[in-house]
Amino acid sequence: MVCHRNTGARRGRALLVITALTVFLLSTAALGFSEEDPARLRVELSDTPPSPGSRITLEVVVPTNLESDEIEIAGLDLPDIVAPNPNTVIETGLSLPGRGFAGRAARVRIEGQAARPGRAVLESFRIHAGEEVFETEPQVLEVSVAGASDEVPFGVSWRVGREELYQNEVVPISLVIENAEEYVFPDSLEVPSPEEGEFVEVQAFEEIERREVGNRTLFTIPIARFLYTVDRAGSVELPQARVQAGAFDELTRAKELTLRELPEEVRGSNAVGVFEYDADLEDDRIAEGDSTVLTLRVRGRGNLETLQIPSLESDEFVVTELEETHDIAAEAAGFVGTRELRYRVTPRSTGVHSIRLPEFVWLDPELGGTQRGRPAAPALQVEQAETAGVGGGEEGEALAVLDLEGIRRIEPANYYRRAETYLWLLPGIIVVLLGVSGVLPTRGGAPAVVLVLLLAATASEAFPEDRVTRAIEMQRAGSHAEALEIYDQVLQERPDSPGLLYNSALALYNEGAVAEAVYRLRRALRANARAPEIGTALAHLEARLGLEQQPEPSRLPHPDVFVIAALVLVNLLCLVAVFAKRRFRGATVVIIAVFAVVLTLASAGFALASVRASRMPVAIVGPETAVLRRIPDADADAWLRLEGGTAVQVLVRHRDFQLVRTGYGVEGWLSGEAVVGTIGEPPPIRKTRE
Repeated sequence: MVCHRNTGARRGRALLVITALTVFLLSTAALGFSEEDPARLRVELSDTPPSPGSRITLEVVVPTNLESDEIEIAGLDLPDIVAPNPNTVIETGLSLPGRGFAGRAARVRIEGQAARPGRAVLESFRIHAGEEVFETEPQVLEVSVAGASDEVPFGVSWRVGREELYQNEVVPISLVIENAEEYVFPDSLEVPSPEEGEFVEVQAFEEIERREVGNRTLFTIPIARFLYTVDRAGSVELPQARVQAGAFDELTRAKELTLRELPEEVRGSNAVGVFEYDADLEDDRIAEGDSTVLTLRVRGRGNLETLQIPSLESDEFVVTELEETHDIAAEAAGFVGTRELRYRVTPRSTGVHSIRLPEFVWLDPELGGTQRGRPAAPALQVEQAETAGVGGGEEGEALAVLDLEGIRRIEPANYYRRAETYLWLLPGIIVVLLGVSGVLPTRGGAPAVVLVLLLAATASEAFPEDRVTRAIEMQRAGSHAEALEIYDQVLQERPDSPGLLYNSALALYNEGAVAEAVYRLRRALRANARAPEIGTALAHLEARLGLEQQPEPSRLPHPDVFVIAALVLVNLLCLVAVFAKRRFRGATVVIIAVFAVVLTLASAGFALASVRASRMPVAIVGPETAVLRRIPDADADAWLRLEGGTAVQVLVRHRDFQLVRTGYGVEGWLSGEAVVGTIGEPPPIRKTRE
């Protein structure tokens, strides 16, 4: 018995404790809820949407006994379909039965004016009544078209992902239909480009947003996506866009964007985005005199089309910019892809060299800070070459320096340029004059007269053997600069000597003047197109420099061939005209004369064509990389890079520019300062390398 009573008492006390604890927790939770989550109040609207210019009234009933001066509104942000600066009226001490609460209440009335047709969401705002805080529920506001209360158009607006933007940043911007009650797609769309910057439309699939406001469903529908880039800081404006769908024709409101200036350390590259920076070396082991290709690469998302990849500079190497390539696609988030800058790197000495790569600095707008990158320095091993010429070709042979005999062997006579050559016309003229006068030499005497006169018209020029021999010895000993000084002196006297041009080109290449080396080899090949050493050297050197699709050098025979043939035929014609007159009939004489005239004219024509081809100007780009421009203006945009040593045909000249055509058939304007020389014109005075 006692045991049972005690057990019941303990159970009763436990039940009381549990009940009290439950009440305490519930009351605490209720108090906490009232502090953190204010009571929700509904905003009352009229049933019929007002038209523009009409009054629009918002009413909120607040359960409070306080006076109007103790009631405050906070966070009220009216949509732009309502005119700003509304009038607020607060009525207190009201008895409002049927509102779900007892006691007195206050009515907060916000009276404004409908500004334009449209549909928008009035977001929650708070009403402070003493220590109590109430919050309204979001409400849909509508302003109808004038004269049609049941027609409420959708809205159109620009949408930008972030508020903090930078110059040179690629900014994704969407044009959206907002607050539509059904799926709406435009029948037509007019989007003018902003007054400045690059504005590109991209294909993008963006999700349709859905929002429940009370018992209504609203949709936000993306209809177009653009990438906008401005290269200056300050304010820019997105213009009004027009969207027509069904019976509605809506305009966006112009939107102002503020672009911040780039940090000073980023202004060298102007790079804004999310990037990775790396590099690779084509060959890490080469022979002395050879070169390799180094590629700097920037990949990621951002202003890939306009950023500047850092330049490679080094005192240990001859650095020549080859080409810049890109693989960039416009996507919804921005320009995505890769930019590469390729350099040809030629070491100045043997041994193991470390190529220090330039630093790349960019701004990451998502992180809001400056980023830096520098790949590890690649190592390049350079082995000593076995010859004093340019390194081996495809089968390992070297491009050797020509000796004095080799220079003489490929030296053309260039009779067509010498005035005394045309004295060869005298024998035929003398024979004709003698034949006309009737005083004709004997059969054996006529050839003798012709032979004596031809030998008298032939003379040879002295060749500076001593100086050329000294230059060859210096070049083979590795003193390329000293050899070049002598070659340049001799070339002023004999500017079209193919052997001297060939040897000096090899010396220039070993001195790092690769563009001028190509220029001299092409001059040498034009002077003697049949010399195999020159053609092999030019093809090998251009291949090692990565110069593809170069204009083909002229391969016509030397003009001397046609000039001599024409002179001989003229003399033969004169002899035939004199002797055939006595020995043959008239018809035979005419046939022989016509045949001789045709041969003579053909030879003269080929001679003129050969001379003209030898004078067709071909410019060599250098000493460094140059750019083609679409118009002959130094401020015009550069649209194509040409590496040093590129051969281009000169079409037209205009002031300091020349219109050129590359081996690919691309035409553009090239500055006269961007060439080391033009073949077919007097050679420039070479600047001595320091």
